[in-house]
Amino acid sequence: MNAVASVPDRTSARLTARMSDWWYLFWKLVMSAFFKMTTFYRIEGREHEPRRGPFIATGNHASAADPLIIGAALRHRAAFMAKAELFAVPVVGPWLRSIGSFPVRRGQPDRSAIRRSHEVLNAGGVLMMFPEGTRSPDGRLQEPEPGAALLALRTGVPVLPVAVVNSHRAMPKGSPIPRFRRVTVRIGRPFAVSKIEGRLDHQLLNEWGQRIMAEIAKLLPEDQKPLV
Repeated sequence: MNAVASVPDRTSARLTARMSDWWYLFWKLVMSAFFKMTTFYRIEGREHEPRRGPFIATGNHASAADPLIIGAALRHRAAFMAKAELFAVPVVGPWLRSIGSFPVRRGQPDRSAIRRSHEVLNAGGVLMMFPEGTRSPDGRLQEPEPGAALLALRTGVPVLPVAVVNSHRAMPKGSPIPRFRRVTVRIGRPFAVSKIEGRLDHQLLNEWGQRIMAEIAKLLPEDQKPLV
């Protein structure tokens, strides 16, 4: 009886997953068309994106539009963290959840967000992260928070550096819609990270955090590289 009942359950689960993928693809195409019309955005280095997951895509964060821009640029479906406050906003919160985003409480360890990140990667998915943790005030790459390095070292999945060029001018803070400025998404070569089971000290997290940021910085123009 249980075996018979499980057949429709599995069919329903597959159908739900397929509909979720179609929903994500729909919005990806919408966002891609929107940014092409408003920012004339182009993608460089697409050949560097791995053919399959799991991997962590890490990018600079200079505009509120960056998650949508990178999500539209990647071939794979990507799950990304968004600040928890957004999920309390009517329409915005449910929409974010519907495309696979999940909340993170900034400024404190968020076990729920870490657990969800592991679930995405363990299922062979793609996780999008912004190591800076918040938007840059001037478009320049900032110092990293430890989250991206922590997940990379704990899971041992490859890291894919991604740079968004000029998004802080196309859609600066406080601007509800993009301005007509060209935006370029540059995808770098992925690099391997060794999985570490034991204790991760501050020095190791900082070293790998800086390594991630250095790979992103290589893809940025001089006016968006971090100040020395």
